[in-house]
Amino acid sequence: MQTLNTLLDTVFYNIISPAIIVIRNLLDLIFLTTLSSLHIPLSGQVLIVSICTVLFAFFLRRLLKVDEKNRKFKKQFMAQKEKRDTIKIVEDEKARDAMLQSADQSIDEDFNTYLAQHYFRYVLVYMLPVFLVMAWLNSSLDKTVLPMAEGQTYLFLLPSKPLGMHGVSVTLLFLSSYVLFLIIGFRVKKWYGDKS
Repeated sequence: MQTLNTLLDTVFYNIISPAIIVIRNLLDLIFLTTLSSLHIPLSGQVLIVSICTVLFAFFLRRLLKVDEKNRKFKKQFMAQKEKRDTIKIVEDEKARDAMLQSADQSIDEDFNTYLAQHYFRYVLVYMLPVFLVMAWLNSSLDKTVLPMAEGQTYLFLLPSKPLGMHGVSVTLLFLSSYVLFLIIGFRVKKWYGDKS
């Protein structure tokens, strides 16, 4: 066990950790440093990063062929249901019931497998990028960069303090704008799909 722990520590500290630092510095240079040099405020930088995250999610969706896999499953599912419906012409009641049960079980297994893969793809496409980008933003735009207010870091303060909020944090702005831009992206995708 000690050997395994040493090996894992070596891999983490000598490979994974330096790789994360390089990626973070690269993202800082591409986004935060470049946008700062263009005099874009930090809140604008977070909005641009959220738009880029949405575009990356749609790129991953296309790369993983999510729509094609959904269409393929629906076609296969309808074929299975049609095949199941033909069993009803069997006259022997016991044989028909056994065949229907077997067909239903097969359909259920295929559907459960599809659901598991479907949700895994959606987590990979939409959730994983969000958590990784939030981790990067929160480490790069920490309390040394953001203004301080009552011991908390905010992109900007809210004078009226609605719902007890003193200001808008990086996480709040990023998540809300990500969801908004994702909804807009799906609307545009649907509109574009309807037009083509």
